[in-house]
Amino acid sequence: MIRRSEYPNVVTYNTLMHGYCLRGEIDGAMAVVRTMKSMGIVPDIVTCGILLDGFCKEKGIDEAMSLFHAMESNGLVPNIYIYSILINGLCIDGQLNEARNLFDNLSSIGLEADVKTYTMMIRGFCQGGLLDEANELLVQMEAKNCFPDDVTYNTLIRGYIQNKKYSEACALKEKICGPCGRGFSLDAYTTSMILDVLNTEKDDPSALALRQKFFP
Repeated sequence: MIRRSEYPNVVTYNTLMHGYCLRGEIDGAMAVVRTMKSMGIVPDIVTCGILLDGFCKEKGIDEAMSLFHAMESNGLVPNIYIYSILINGLCIDGQLNEARNLFDNLSSIGLEADVKTYTMMIRGFCQGGLLDEANELLVQMEAKNCFPDDVTYNTLIRGYIQNKKYSEACALKEKICGPCGRGFSLDAYTTSMILDVLNTEKDDPSALALRQKFFP
């Protein structure tokens, strides 16, 4: 492009950065940022989101939080996409209290959690074994007319199964697939997890209930 005198814009640079991050090459993505700045291209909110996601997955949440604070000091106003990345990163890092605090403060800064944000927080609770909190969050999002999708339901069902709460998994499946259900379908990950349980816990009556409910 440059040899043809067609200079990249911020979208081009962001796309290249995203490619580096997909490969886990966060240093390459940072090099792209330095190049775009040297060309007088100002990073935008998408640029920061790509880097934040890359840091959360490769370098750790501390680097991501440092970038987040640098964004704020440079006048970039984080949107729900940015906060969702941070909440997910904190959950992955096991910092559930910090993630919940960030989540709970969204309304105070004029942002509303979307279905992806709720699902990330629910996944964090499930991974931490806090299933009551995860279920409460499901109820909360429905009360706010933010309707769960297949990803949300699969996430919560997997949380129940991971924590050996098989009856709760069956009850949720019944709720969303019964006569008044919502067209829910299992994804491949959830199906594989259930099959693993059925293979490893053949003598557990509660595990056998999974077969009857999910594979009648």
